[in-house]
Amino acid sequence: MLTKIAPRAGLLALGIAFSFILAVACSSSDPAAQPQATSQQQQEQQGLTGATPTSVRTAAKDAGKFQVTGTVSERRQYFSTALLHDGRILIAGGRQVGFGATPDGAGLKSAEVYDPKTKQARSIADMSDLRLLFLAETLADGKVLVAGGVNQSKFPSNTAELWNPATEKWIPTGPMHYPRDTLAWVTLQDGRVLAIGGNDDRFSFLATAETYDPATETWTEVAPMATARAWHTATLLEDGRVLVAGGGRTDGPYINSAEVYDPVKNEWTPAGTMSLGRAFHTATLLKNGRVLVVGGKGKRTKAEVWDPAANTWSPAGETAEPRSEHVAALLPDGRVLVAGGTGIRSTAEMYDPATNSWSPASEMRYGRYRHGAVVLTDGSVLIIGGIGKDGVVAETELYVP
Repeated sequence: MLTKIAPRAGLLALGIAFSFILAVACSSSDPAAQPQATSQQQQEQQGLTGATPTSVRTAAKDAGKFQVTGTVSERRQYFSTALLHDGRILIAGGRQVGFGATPDGAGLKSAEVYDPKTKQARSIADMSDLRLLFLAETLADGKVLVAGGVNQSKFPSNTAELWNPATEKWIPTGPMHYPRDTLAWVTLQDGRVLAIGGNDDRFSFLATAETYDPATETWTEVAPMATARAWHTATLLEDGRVLVAGGGRTDGPYINSAEVYDPVKNEWTPAGTMSLGRAFHTATLLKNGRVLVVGGKGKRTKAEVWDPAANTWSPAGETAEPRSEHVAALLPDGRVLVAGGTGIRSTAEMYDPATNSWSPASEMRYGRYRHGAVVLTDGSVLIIGGIGKDGVVAETELYVP
């Protein structure tokens, strides 16, 4: 779950301005002086529109490094996040293990808002339903839609609700046609939210898909995929279509097929075959319009890229370590940061599409998997939650490109 970057010209201008500010700060006689950078961008795969700029103070010495920035109110894994229009992050649901675990290991109803400017999280009202492995998406009007996920009965749910940042209240909205968890989703260019696949309440994979219309607060079933999937990825393409890739169970088998949904025609078409079956992987839309797929269960190190013009997959080098249940984030310069993963990895790597190659990045302070990553409005990446060596991690980390 994923961000669309703001117009490239704006980012270039911002980069120049930011470099100038850094130069001034470095020449200052006050060693504590820190530059302030502001930019505007959107969440890569979640169709966020109308985000207002937010400022996050960073120091030049922190560039290219992970820095611990605070803690969340509740330790979480399998949670969901949504970048709000004012630059704050809604963090909701999930599950605890280790420190502060719920008595039966069940999920959470709780939610909180993290402010990058103050580096503090603040608890808000609970959701009406307990949820983990669920959809969370910021709508054009600023509200956040959450839907599906595992509920208090430990089965996938079809319920949905909206959080209003103006009132900080949750209100019910129309339910999905199918109970779902481990689903994939995107916001389409017309503002509807497309929910795809997942597990149903019999723990069978779903091929069905449906859209949520914020204007009517109702779900409409659309054409089903050719292949039922869970633990797959969905990526909104530049032309408004949606690429869905992979899927599978925790211990396999893993799906290597991909397909593309056209919301105008309401139809799915084949999108080639990956070199490997993948589940628990990541898919990132690059600035050249192609899609980078990384990792997955089964100790995957080979990465690959899908080209929408040719409808083909090609190699994209290999990561130094196999990764699954990791995070991937598109940086303002077009590179992709990949961090963490199963095995409680603290390492991170960088993919450069210009050279189609990988290089090491600085390590996180805390090894983690099942964590979240949000690209903030200044282009830095906030790392949240996940499982670490001592249980679920409360500390947040910020990567400054």
